[in-house]
Parts: sequence; C-alpha cells; structure tokens
Amino acid sequence: MYNLSDVCIINFPHFKEGAGELYIYEQLKDIPFDIKRAFVVKADSEVYRGGHAHKECSQLLIVLSGTCIVECNDGKCKKNTTLNKGVEGLLIPPTIWAEQHYQPRTILLVLADMFYDAKDYIRDYDEFVKFRLKK
Repeated sequence: MYNLSDVCIINFPHFKEGAGELYIYEQLKDIPFDIKRAFVVKADSEVYRGGHAHKECSQLLIVLSGTCIVECNDGKCKKNTTLNKGVEGLLIPPTIWAEQHYQPRTILLVLADMFYDAKDYIRDYDEFVKFRLKK
C-alpha cells in the first residue's frame, strides 16, 4: 500500500534552444515504468477533474502549458502540488486518491503504466477509504 511519501516530483532533462526549450521524457530512465497509455487533458476554463484512485495503475502527470494543482490523499493525509513546468512531473502511485484543479488554458499530459481498465478505478471516496482499510 502506498502513502503520500511515495507521491513525488520527477525532474526531466531540458535544454534551452534559441527562443524555446526542449523537454525530454524517456521511459525507464526518467519515467520509472513502461508507458502503456498516454492521454492529454485540455482545460479551456477553470475546472476540477480526477476525483478517483487506481488500484494498480501508476500515473505521471506533466503540465505542458498552464497550471494544475493536484491534491493527493492516502486516506489519512492530503498533499497539494502545483504543476506549471514541463520539466517536472508528479508521480502518483496506485492506491492514492487524486483530484486536479486546472487553471484556464492548461494542458496536462498523463503517462500510465497500464492500459485503460474501468475496474482499476475507485471513483467513490468512501469506497476508497474502505479499500485502504482492507489492505
């Protein structure tokens, strides 16, 4: 069972090039798992998303543009992390409840170590707490 100390920031190599920057994301080097799924969340206005935990899936959240505040919860404690740089990602292991607060014009890249499986999601907070108590 994971707890909040397992939620961590991963810093990625990056290089300034002229008027821009290059960010590098390499699986099993900087990303601590094989990438099975990647998806992008685009928020045009302020919005809250997430509100679930995974039983087995780890995710790495990287803000490509804008700002996203991620609240992680292990059933006992909460921890907020602000993501607003493409050079860092937030690693969220399984069994951690996560909610995201997107600021307008935010683009978030999510990398996951599992293919989509609806059975892996815990979408009800009370069920999440019961799941954590069973382990």
